[in-house]
Order: sequence, then structure tokens, then C-alpha cells
Amino acid sequence: MLKTIFMEIKAKQFFLIVGILISALSPFDSFAQNQVIEVDVNDESLKRLLEIIEEKAAVSFSYNPNKLPLSEKITYSAKKSLSEILDDLSDKFSIEFDFVEKQIIVKPKKKVNDKRTSTYTISGYIKDSKNGEVLIGATVSIPSLNIGTSSNVYGFFSLTVPAQEHDVKFSFIGYGDISKTYEHSTAEEVIELKETIPMLEEVVISSGPNPEIGEIQLSKSILRPEAVSEMPALFGEMDVVKSMEFMPGVKAHSDGSTFFYVRGGNRDQNLIMLDDAPIFNSSHMLGVFSTIIPDAINSIDIYSGDMPASMGGRLSSVIDIRTKKGNDKRTQVWGNVGLISTKLGVEGPIRKDQSSFLISGRLSRIKWIFERENPDLKQLYFYDLTAKLNFKLSSRDKIYFSTYSGRDNYFVDNSGIEWANLAGTFRWSHIVNDRLFLNTTIAASSYDYYLHTDVENNTKWKSHIANLNIKGDFTYFVNPDNVVTFGLAINGHNFNPGNLTTDDPNVQPPLVSIKNAFEGVFYGQQEVKLGEHWGLKYGLRLTTWTNQGNAFEFQFDENKNVTDTLFYEAGEDYNEYRNAEPRLGISYFIHSQSAIKLSYARTVQNLHLITNSISPFTSLEVWLPSSINIKPQIANQVSLGYQQSWPNSGLTFNVEAYAKRMFNQIDYEPHAETLLNPLVERELLFGDAEAYGTEVTLKKEVGRLRGWAGYTYSRATRTFDEIDNGETFNAFYDRPHEINIVSAYDITERITFGANWIYYTGSPYSAPVGFYKFNDQETPVYGKKNNARLPDYHRLDVSATFTLNKPQNTKFHHDLTLSLYNLYGRKNTLFINYNKTELGENEFKIPANLLEDNRVTSQYYLFRFTPSLTYNFRIL
Repeated sequence: MLKTIFMEIKAKQFFLIVGILISALSPFDSFAQNQVIEVDVNDESLKRLLEIIEEKAAVSFSYNPNKLPLSEKITYSAKKSLSEILDDLSDKFSIEFDFVEKQIIVKPKKKVNDKRTSTYTISGYIKDSKNGEVLIGATVSIPSLNIGTSSNVYGFFSLTVPAQEHDVKFSFIGYGDISKTYEHSTAEEVIELKETIPMLEEVVISSGPNPEIGEIQLSKSILRPEAVSEMPALFGEMDVVKSMEFMPGVKAHSDGSTFFYVRGGNRDQNLIMLDDAPIFNSSHMLGVFSTIIPDAINSIDIYSGDMPASMGGRLSSVIDIRTKKGNDKRTQVWGNVGLISTKLGVEGPIRKDQSSFLISGRLSRIKWIFERENPDLKQLYFYDLTAKLNFKLSSRDKIYFSTYSGRDNYFVDNSGIEWANLAGTFRWSHIVNDRLFLNTTIAASSYDYYLHTDVENNTKWKSHIANLNIKGDFTYFVNPDNVVTFGLAINGHNFNPGNLTTDDPNVQPPLVSIKNAFEGVFYGQQEVKLGEHWGLKYGLRLTTWTNQGNAFEFQFDENKNVTDTLFYEAGEDYNEYRNAEPRLGISYFIHSQSAIKLSYARTVQNLHLITNSISPFTSLEVWLPSSINIKPQIANQVSLGYQQSWPNSGLTFNVEAYAKRMFNQIDYEPHAETLLNPLVERELLFGDAEAYGTEVTLKKEVGRLRGWAGYTYSRATRTFDEIDNGETFNAFYDRPHEINIVSAYDITERITFGANWIYYTGSPYSAPVGFYKFNDQETPVYGKKNNARLPDYHRLDVSATFTLNKPQNTKFHHDLTLSLYNLYGRKNTLFINYNKTELGENEFKIPANLLEDNRVTSQYYLFRFTPSLTYNFRIL
């Protein structure tokens, strides 16, 4: 009996000891897991909820914060066991809980790669709730799955997800986020986001990945039209092209010019596309203003290196500008009155939510300023006209018509100049299915320049370039981590390098051959995410360039003497270039807010601007195609970048280094004759160029304080056998150091202050190294090309915008903007002259051929302290 009792006590002790040991090895015994706790949170983050559970259940969670949707909000109330609560969170956020030693390990659920797993696709368009404009680059994400995508240039998105219920988040910079729950496919979804008021955005919080960092794309900058509108501008003229001088990698020519250079490339190596139609000359008033104003613009994307395979035709950059489609919800009128011009725009629905229109125009008012000083002035004006029509044919089909026309006229007495741009686009967007998107485009554009030497006899020199493009672009959204784009295009080009026409029978001008060319393009590209950290983008662009008659070509010997003249009938193919342009991008996503990216791009250019003038005040341009005597320009560029964002402060940091090599670059013989010269091709020299640099940018796009700051170190050199005995020389746009600061600050709800500051190293130029006398005239002697530099350039612009009423109380909004260009009156040198003779104290004479021992250098500059006042209005 006693022995039995003793054995029972020993057994109980044994099991007690075993239980204690098990408890010591596993702190979350059944009691801990089954203990009942009460949790009640309202719109709290997952991170905060886990902290509350830790306090109430006396447990500890361990996790990698970069792999969990900790900022995702939840409203949750329950009185359950710990295990039941964790099961609820597991389903809600797609996360797992493992009990290891003394902690609960939290990690995302593993993605199921089984192709048999059922899925469905969510697709549609993302728009502005106020006017129906599509939002390009808006983010679509599912935080619980840590996946997402973005809307394309037409506002379309497609997201394929596992077959279960999902909370999908839609967001865009400057707009409030919204979330919607889905449990089945949709191809007709229209998401409308509401614009937020910057004054209320003291702190920017974003739980999703930064859309720019999440892209594999490198060397892309986004210039928002709203940012352009807030920047101080010369004479109050808001200007897209001139605003780009503050973007990384872009260098403006000088004051008073819309010419710009990107990453060591010449100015003709930049393609400006307005709704897929190229704009060949973007200047007004000999470059003082550009043709593109932000009021009618939806988006501006600048590709300075890693261009998508769908884009090409230029060596250095593509500026992809998309116009607004027009408000399809309500009619509105907007415009402004400035010192130089007046603008007016009207947009509204033809049928609400189904079709819309937009018409905007700008007309200069500057003749009165100059005609007092020049009574012979007959015409001096410029204008722009933009129009667009948008029709929704069905939930899957939309068509758009857009057009642009711009012209400049300047006539004095019996001579003058004029130039005109004309562009038009027809586009059909079709959703083939919820994963395949098709965009068909027909785009045409032309540029004409006239130099009138005798108006009475209708004697004028005319150059012309025109383009017709038909293309089909496909985008196939395989899944959120795999997107394929492909397409083809057919381009027709027509060139008149410049011919003289006249009604004077005594004038017999030489004939310069008209040129024609046909171009075929095929491209394909795939962007794929390889796991959580790696991304790969690879593509290929194939081009075939064919010269066609009616035309004649010259053949030259090694001394550039004409050996033969070749004639070709209309439609006859006589020369062909085929080129392959591979593109490659590799990204390593450190986490959702930082990434390292590497890219390689090969680009080819078959259109060449022929001008030996570096003056910023000319639109006199000749375009020639690649042909028998002009080979295509080719560039290879490698870029390496690091990107980092801090969502809680709205800051994004980017640093990018690049190296670029260019072939078949064009320069000119000394004193080259490029106008009205049938043998213009023998005036050309061909060589190579190199460029490299590093660009650093810190930007903040939303909130009360907005803007960016950037620093660029870059070099650009050129090498030609016939120049300086083949020695390398600095290009005109070789400016090693550049600093840009752009800021806008909402002082109050109705007062906004803007400021821009820019600094860059002076441009190289060719300075004489001595002078000699010939026939009693002093003649300069030049040494090596670009052997000197202009003084460094810098200026500060400021503006203040005063809203004249409370917008929320009326449909009529108006404001007044005061701009001060070059606030501290810096004399930024355009040219340096060496032919001044000093007559006395502060008295100078400038004859063309009199240079004596007392000669001094002089500098020419524009636009010191320049104030302006602009009145803007909008009727909703």
C-alpha cells in the first residue's frame, strides 16, 4: 500500500519535472497561447497593435520592419485568445507567426508560385476626381502582399492577385489615398483621387513603396506642371522648357535662350514630344520663351539616359510631354494677363464623363514696346494654340485628337523672319483584356523657317522638316512583377535643307536637294522582379533607315572634291542603315524605400541639325537626314544610381553617375557656309565625343515647403581629326560644376513664396591669342578651339503669389504673381568682344575694323534685375 502511494508520488514528481522542463524550453505553453485578452483599436497601425498585444499578453514579437506592412491601418475589436487574435491578423495582413524560444517571430507569408493557383485581375483607370484627368504614375498596391504597380502614361493599371479578398490602396503625390476591397476581377474600374491642400500637409506619411524607387527605370526625372507654375519666371511667362534648366543633367544655353544640352550631348540630340508628335523648334522670340506652357500640360517626363525601348530617335534625351484631355465633369475657363502675352483656355465636357474638349491659346503683346524705338517695325508677335478632343467609346475604347500650332513673325521694313510649328495626334486606346493594353497612334508634325530678304519681290529662303508616324504599342501585364511591352512604328520624313524662291526674274538661286527618308522600328522590352530584392529590365529596339528619291546626292573624294552626282527617282530607295539599340537595367531593392540601379543604353540618331552658330538668338536651322555622306550618330551610356526616400518627411534622395561615348558627331570647317549651299555636306567634320558626370538631388514634392536642390559635376569633350590636330577640346556645354535650388513655400493659405537659385561654371569659348594688321585692319589670331571660359553664371529669382479671394467660397479664383528675375542684378556674360577702343573716361567706340593698343575687352549680357506682374484667373 505504502509502496503504491510512493510510486504514485514519484510519477507525479516525474511528470511535474517534465512539465517544468517543457515550460522552460517553450515559454508559450498552451496557457500562454490560449489566454484571453481584450483588444480594441480604431484606425491604428499594425505596429501599434503589436505593441498593445505585447503589453496585454506579456509576449515579445520579433520581425524585420522592412518586410512587414507596419504602417497599414486597422480597426479591430476582439476579446479572444492570443492564438485566435494572431490568426485574424495573419489573414488580414498575410503574415505568419512562429513561436521560437522566448519570442514570436513575425514574417510575411510565402508567395505561392504554383501556376495552378487561382488568380484574378484588377484593372482600370486612375483619375483626378475634380476634372477627370488621368493620373500618370499613380501607385496601386496591396500592402498585405507587399506587391504593387503604377498607372501608365494613359492612366491605365493592371494588377493580378491571388483569388481571395484584398484591400487595394491607390495613391498619388499631392492626392489623398483611398483603399478599396476586391474579391473578383474588374476591367472597368475607375478610381478617382482627390487633390489635397498643401497647407494641410505638414507631415507626409506613406506606408507604400515610393513609385520612382519601385521602378527598375533609371535616369528619369519628373517635372510636374504644378511645380513649373510655382517657379519664378522671366516676364512672368511660365515656361516648361526653360524650367528644365533646374533639372539634373540639363544645361541651359544662357539667358534669353531655350536651347539646352543633356549629359554632354548637342542640342539637336534632345527629342521633345508633345502627345507623341515631335516639336523641332520649341522657341519663341528668338529663344527668349518656349512654345510649351504648363497650363494645358498633364505630365512631363525627362529621360536622360536609360530610355525605354519604345523611345528613341535622339542620342541624349527624350522629353515626353502629355497634354490634358479636358475636364469631362464641368466647364471651366482660365487665363492670365502678363507684361508680354495674354493666355486664355476653355475646357469642359461634351458629354459628362464620356467626352471632353480643351482649347488654349497665347498671344503676345510686345510690338508696342519696340515700335517707338524702331518706327520701321511692321510685325512682331508670336502665338500658341493647343486643342484636344477626348471620346469614351466604351469601357474598353477611348480616342483622342490633339493639335498644336505656334508661329513667330518679325518684320522690319522690307525684310523679316518667321517660323512655325504644327503638330497633330490621333490616338486610340483599347483594353484588349484585363492584362493587355493597346495604344495606336498616328502623329504628324512640321517645322518651317522663312528668311525674307525682299518682301516686295517675295524673295525668301525657306527650310522645312516634316514627320509622319504610325505606331502600335502593346503592354502586357503578366503579373505585378512581370510587364512586357512591345510594338512597331513606321515613320516618314521630309527635309528641305533650305532653298530660295523669288518673283524677281533676275535672281537665279542654286538648288539644294530635297531629302526623303523612311524608317521602320520594332521594339520589345520586359520588366521583371526576381524575388524581393532584384529587378531586371531588358529590351531591344531595331531600326531601319532608308533614303528615298526624288533626290540627288554628291560623292566626294578624300579632299572633299565632287567626283560624281547621283540622281534618284521619286520613291526609289538608294541608301540604308540598320541599327540595334539594346537596353539593360538591373535594380537591387534594399527595401521598399531604397534601391541601387545600373543601366546600359545604346541610342541612334538619324536626324541632324546643321548650324555652325552658337548664338542663342537664332532659329535659323537646317535639318539633314543620315545619308550617303552623313552616318547615324551613335551613343553608348552606362549609369549607376542610388535612390532613397523617407516617407514620413516626404524627402527623396538620388545620386547617379554616368559615362557616355558618342560617335559620328558633327562639327564644321572654318567659316562653313551652311545656308543655300548644295554642297553643304562637305562643310561638315565628323568625330567623337565623351561625357561623364555625377548628379545629386534631394527633393520634396508635397507639403507646405516644396522643391528640390541638386549638384552636378560633369565634363563634355569632343575630338575631331581636323580640329587642333586631333587634340581633344572642351565642348561649349562643358561646365564642370552646377548647383540648382528650387523652392515654394505656402506662407499662408493665400500667399505662396517661390525662389530659384542657379550657379554653373562658365562656358568654354574660342578667344584670340593675338592680332595682326593686314591692309590697315587688325585681324584676330585664334589658337586652340574653346581655349577660354566665360565668367561663372549665377542668379536668384523670387516670386510671390497672392490669392485674391478664398477659393472655397466661390467658383471664381484669381491671383496676382509678382516675379523678380535676377534679383541681385548679376551681369551674366553672353559674349566677350575684343574690338573696343577707349576714347576717354567711360567713353568707348566700337568700329568693326579698328583695334589699337588701347583696346579693351567688353562683355555683353541680358536681363539684370527684371520685375514682372501677372494676373491669373480661373472660373470653375
